[in-house]
Amino acid sequence: MQKLSLRQKLRYHFDNVMARGAPAQVGMLLLVIAAIVLITATLLVFFARPDSDPNVPDSYVHIVWRSLMHTIDPGNLGGDNEKDWTFLFVMLFATMGGIFVVSAFIGILNTSLEERLANLRKGRSLVAETGHTVILGYTPKIHTLLHELAEANANQPRACVVILAEKDKVVMDDEIRARLHRKLKVVTRSGSPTSVVDLGIVNLASAKSIIVLSPESDEEGEPLAPHESDTIVLKTLLAVQRSAESAGTEKYHVVAELQDEKILAVARMVVGEHAALILGPPLISRLLVQTGRQSGLSAVFTELLDFGGSEIYIQPEPKLIGKTFLDALLAYDDSSIMGLLDKDEKLLLPPPFDYRIREGDQVIAISEDDDTVIVNGRAFKVDEKDVIQAPPPFEKKPERTLILGTSERLTLVLADLAPYCAEGSSTVIVGEDAALGEEGVAESVAAFPHLHPSFREGDITERKLLDSLEVTSFDHILVLSESAGRSVDVADARTMVTLFHLRDISRKTGKSVSVTTEMLDIQNRELAQAAQADDFIVSNMLVALMVSQLSENRHLVEVFDELFTYGGHDIRIKPASHYVAAGAEVDFYTIVAVAARRNEIALGYRMGKRGNDPMAFGVVVNPKKHVKQRYAAEDQIVVLTRVE
Repeated sequence: MQKLSLRQKLRYHFDNVMARGAPAQVGMLLLVIAAIVLITATLLVFFARPDSDPNVPDSYVHIVWRSLMHTIDPGNLGGDNEKDWTFLFVMLFATMGGIFVVSAFIGILNTSLEERLANLRKGRSLVAETGHTVILGYTPKIHTLLHELAEANANQPRACVVILAEKDKVVMDDEIRARLHRKLKVVTRSGSPTSVVDLGIVNLASAKSIIVLSPESDEEGEPLAPHESDTIVLKTLLAVQRSAESAGTEKYHVVAELQDEKILAVARMVVGEHAALILGPPLISRLLVQTGRQSGLSAVFTELLDFGGSEIYIQPEPKLIGKTFLDALLAYDDSSIMGLLDKDEKLLLPPPFDYRIREGDQVIAISEDDDTVIVNGRAFKVDEKDVIQAPPPFEKKPERTLILGTSERLTLVLADLAPYCAEGSSTVIVGEDAALGEEGVAESVAAFPHLHPSFREGDITERKLLDSLEVTSFDHILVLSESAGRSVDVADARTMVTLFHLRDISRKTGKSVSVTTEMLDIQNRELAQAAQADDFIVSNMLVALMVSQLSENRHLVEVFDELFTYGGHDIRIKPASHYVAAGAEVDFYTIVAVAARRNEIALGYRMGKRGNDPMAFGVVVNPKKHVKQRYAAEDQIVVLTRVE
């Protein structure tokens, strides 16, 4: 065994003290000052007592004080008028030692202050907020999410959002300040969402809701695979649950975004049934398919999901107790009722129209705000001569669908497309990734042979390829974002090039073509819409919109599941001529009453003459029911109906 010398032992203990930080270092300097002062005072007492002065005491305590003053203030040395050189040299020793100690003390204070400022810059202090929304993670969705939360809490003067992410606080603050133009208090903190210690900074126990975002890239900016993103989300949920247990809280209101359906069951075991968990890729796939079949439907979904106009609220209404659901549909002038959440929290979307509302039931309403869901219906009368008693029968016909772009959600798109297509339909897939394309075709042939899928490898931005496809011969065209190995801007740029070619082909041939395009960034969508109106699905934006809605009310996850899943009720846009006679001027009460006869719920309308409006496609959701409107042959009605 190696024997340590005294010097090594002292050096070891010295290093340990220095490693403890500023308090230990300051304590050490105080000991050094005390030693210098006591040594100086002792030397003066025995070897160089200062000249006696009848007005100044020369006790040992006084000498100690005088030594201390020389130690911490070098200017005192120049004021000494003693003639004894021993005294002067002793005081010089005290002064020189003091200069060293004071300099070191100032250095320690300066370093400590810099560390404190650095910690403040990193955002490591405790958040002293209550009723705030916590966002764990920082992705491109954050800006849309903050904008929607600002809209949702516009009537809350002390609304606050706290963000915890592994990103520099100053960078986050600068980006948010540049992008958020609404009044909202945003507090950022740097830390790991998977760390229970770091979660303690954001005060989860006092939060109104907790949003867990799915990371899109690693620290080096490389894209993450879906299972890698979900692994991080799952670790974050575990940390949140551990934090709840430590705080003695049974449950938090958690909203989490996942990518892989296989992880959903595991995440549910972690956070329980009360959490709102959404799968991003299936959601986008369903919206692409539904919107691709009905022009203008993207405007309806955007209206329902954002907080800028009318959105979905769930709240009780005692005035409706004992009334039928049909009565409830006609009891509101400024709101549209979609369904009920019964007292056992069972979703009825919609219930039977003769269902009688009970105490504890809550209405699911589309309205401009939660305080505008008011029973204020007006008297009306249906003029039977203005309405269509029986619509033409629905007949599912074979369709031709063109899918441009091979992405990881291709198989999901084909699976969501299959229930809508009749036997004899055909689906052509074109893209640069042969492996994904052929895999999608193989799985589709096995599961949905009636789609008759085929794949062609090629670059969808090439005009020659698009011309050879005879794109105007297809009933529906879906343009998927080929984002693998590309940045968001590059992927969207390729999508826009394809879209511009399709528009030009349509213009030159004089044939209209229904195109639904997937975009990744909302700003790129605005650029693409500058020239012409098309249906767009902005992946990040729609997921962020849904997350913001669920953070306000977790029960909405069941509503969205119903609306975006084939086999139940979904939103359709049908010809107005199926409900009222062409040219008839009627109020929306009449439309609601006629739709109810067919077990449908009318939610709005679309004016054909404004169909090229790039922002809303002529769609009006939740109109005031007493206002009369003349419906032309090209106009349509937005309804909630059972899938045919």
